[in-house]
Amino acid sequence: MPMIYTALTGLARHVMKELLAARVRTVEIRSPNNFLALLAVQPGDRIFLTEASAPDIVPGTSGLITSIKALQIITHRTIQSSEDYYEESESQAARLQLQMVGVGRVRRIASIEPGTPLTLDVDEVRYCDAR
Repeated sequence: MPMIYTALTGLARHVMKELLAARVRTVEIRSPNNFLALLAVQPGDRIFLTEASAPDIVPGTSGLITSIKALQIITHRTIQSSEDYYEESESQAARLQLQMVGVGRVRRIASIEPGTPLTLDVDEVRYCDAR
């Protein structure tokens, strides 16, 4: 049964493998596109994760369907100074705990509008359906 999911793209292969093996994993998201997508979801929602970058997603792209167990927006503050200057910068990130739900395959891109989260129509792939 296809479902529409918010997508997180370009995740590292080792993160995907660890989530598959451990079933639960906490990740920190700093990528602007993925951070923006996380502002539209909340704990309990399901999202789709893939190693593919957003422009490379096509029907058939595979990934993981996960449930958000916890979501926290955090601010990192960095201060550098010397006798001649003082520089302070801030960046935001999202820390989320994910629980593995299943494997999915993109059926179609539901929405890829600039400034909005990427949403995908995804089929859950059962092991007996895998090709």
